[in-house]
Amino acid sequence: MNLSLLRQLLPALLPLVLGACSSTSRISMVVPAPLTGTAPLEVERKQGFKHSYRFGDFATTSVRPGWLTTSTRSSNLRWLAPVWFDQTRARRKFSFTMQPATGEVWQVQGAYYAWSEDLTVTPNTRVTTGITLNQEDVYSSVIQGPGQTWQLLLESQSQLGDRPQFAQGTLSNGDSVLQVRPLSQLLRKDGRPMNLPFGVPVGYEFRRPNGSVVAAVELMGRGRVWLAPGLAPALQAPVAAAVTAMLMRD
Repeated sequence: MNLSLLRQLLPALLPLVLGACSSTSRISMVVPAPLTGTAPLEVERKQGFKHSYRFGDFATTSVRPGWLTTSTRSSNLRWLAPVWFDQTRARRKFSFTMQPATGEVWQVQGAYYAWSEDLTVTPNTRVTTGITLNQEDVYSSVIQGPGQTWQLLLESQSQLGDRPQFAQGTLSNGDSVLQVRPLSQLLRKDGRPMNLPFGVPVGYEFRRPNGSVVAAVELMGRGRVWLAPGLAPALQAPVAAAVTAMLMRD
């Protein structure tokens, strides 16, 4: 199943679960237990001619969102006349700077790469059916601050017949590693969690190897961010930069 298509389906899937979600507040994802007592930071974002992102003590000062470029190579399977084999490549590069309320500016360079292999069946001029055989997405951001460099790396893979594997990965500076894992649960009216169809992520958590969660980001709507109380300033900035890169990715 095409992972990019599933991400595009998220806005359409949300109305289907509205009836089961909390009616007393906005739709919200289930926040990891260690962060439930932490107030979320609302993301203020502007798009169009000039992009910007702001939450809590962090704001972008220069954003270059880049453009998504794609290329496709098709070949006809002559032994199956109406069937075509397509190989598609996609690429996007972007950059931004992030300014904490106190401290120095952080520079971020990011790139998104994807490839897929598909079969397209065209029995006649009015009907076309596509089947994704393999797909892989890689999303990488290099985050540079005063005296340190971090890398955010997210990967997803999918093969025909397998359950979709949504992007997950790490944020690391070589010495410290945070696991970046998808979150796919919303709150029901009765306060119990529910999963979105297909397990489509609505956000991500940042977790230390010992299991403690230091941050989370909700990707629905304009976005919200949770930072663990007492999170060291030296870790706040790279996590905030990684969160912003993920918001740009979405």
